[in-house]
Amino acid sequence: AAIESVNTFHPYFYPQKRWQDTKDPVIKSTILGYVSNFGQVPKQLFIKPHPPRSGSKKEGSSTHQPTPFYFKLDKLKTPAQPFRLSRGPVGQILCLEKEVLVLEKNQLLLSPLLCCFFSWGFPDNSCAFGNHATEKTFAVCESLCDWGDILCAACPNVTTVITAGTSTVVCVWDVAVTKDKLTHMKLKQPLYGHTDAVVCLAVSEVHSIIVSGSHDLTCILWDLEELSYITQLAGHTTVVSALAINDLTGEIVSCAGPQLYLWTMKGQLLTCTDTSCGPQSNILCISFTQRHEWDSRNVIITGCEDGVIRVSFVFVFSCR
Repeated sequence: AAIESVNTFHPYFYPQKRWQDTKDPVIKSTILGYVSNFGQVPKQLFIKPHPPRSGSKKEGSSTHQPTPFYFKLDKLKTPAQPFRLSRGPVGQILCLEKEVLVLEKNQLLLSPLLCCFFSWGFPDNSCAFGNHATEKTFAVCESLCDWGDILCAACPNVTTVITAGTSTVVCVWDVAVTKDKLTHMKLKQPLYGHTDAVVCLAVSEVHSIIVSGSHDLTCILWDLEELSYITQLAGHTTVVSALAINDLTGEIVSCAGPQLYLWTMKGQLLTCTDTSCGPQSNILCISFTQRHEWDSRNVIITGCEDGVIRVSFVFVFSCR
């Protein structure tokens, strides 16, 4: 229907591997020029169903949007019985449609549907796969042993795990898990570029980007599909401690000490701001709110070493 209505983009703007593998340098140069100037059509625009339209014109053309929680921070309440992990500190929090999943440190959920998690950080440098519901490990893999201590990991989809650590190499693994059984875990591609330990990772399957942060004071952008180097985010004054990617806009945020850096998908620095309000305000974790791409109420939320959560408005950065 889109083709019949002439409601499509030029073929070069679609992420198809057939032109990426072309051997004609003229065609490839033309395609890369188009993509660099005008961008590329993402594989998926929305990850949730569209909200229904208004039932009648009397209801108005705009739907009511609830007030973001960070506009009413004074009304936030701590639950009487907070959920606690029995083994150790919290490593990941996932807010799903009907529930909130909490995983321990050094654990990542591969898929909410499979309820399978990936864990690392063991003394023998091995990794494990387990069932989040039963909290039981069903597979141990020693493929990571040759790559030193694993300090961070990311999981863009159920068949891909990305790890990095003291070896300075970002490793992309191809995994296959079905019904509490690990079929295989094979190294798909090692990514070389850092000169010191890699301590944080972020990945966006929507924009096909991997970002790695290192003790060498740099971040590197990698192409998730081609598994190749894109560019380097330089200028950090200390170790990069946290990374995040906005799936709506493609913007990247990196943190080094109390400094927060906002970048475009192409690695252009939009702004840098100092979030410190005391002697111990180094940023340890960070996240975007992603209501709508055009919504100026979107914010960046940082968790700092001094125990303070700070909220920064995204549109302030974009306007500078």
